[in-house]
Amino acid sequence: MLGPLLARAELLGFYRIRSVTERFGLTVHEYTVLAELLLARRAMTGAEVAETVGLATGGTTRLLARLEERDLIEREPDPEDGRRLLVLASARAHEILWKDVTDTGARRIVTGVPGEWIDWFAPVTGRILDVAVRRFQEMRDHQYRDRVRRRRQRAAER
Repeated sequence: MLGPLLARAELLGFYRIRSVTERFGLTVHEYTVLAELLLARRAMTGAEVAETVGLATGGTTRLLARLEERDLIEREPDPEDGRRLLVLASARAHEILWKDVTDTGARRIVTGVPGEWIDWFAPVTGRILDVAVRRFQEMRDHQYRDRVRRRRQRAAER
């Protein structure tokens, strides 16, 4: 019973994220950062953001600059280390994305599941979907890096 339920949840999660990213003109990485900031309800360092999305420092810097330009994040100095900046979701990001980030679509996922299970399942679903999308993106990034490495090896052998 759990296998088909999780498969359905994962598929709905991908559709949900694709729909939100297209509606707001975000990339999956941008959405991931914003969702993490909104759900965690805490500031993150640039290194934590980079780890969350699996980008290098330069890519993370550009991603954060795009989000700041659109007034979706705020950066402020870290009170513990003045050299570092902390990243926070802006009030605008919360206003326009909170409902989409927390909408689990649980009713569609759990069709056919007894009603008493749904109340337990609904709060957990959104977080599970976000983690699933992140893992999927990590897998795709890993595959891409492997392809690049193989191409470079073949080029070096020639």
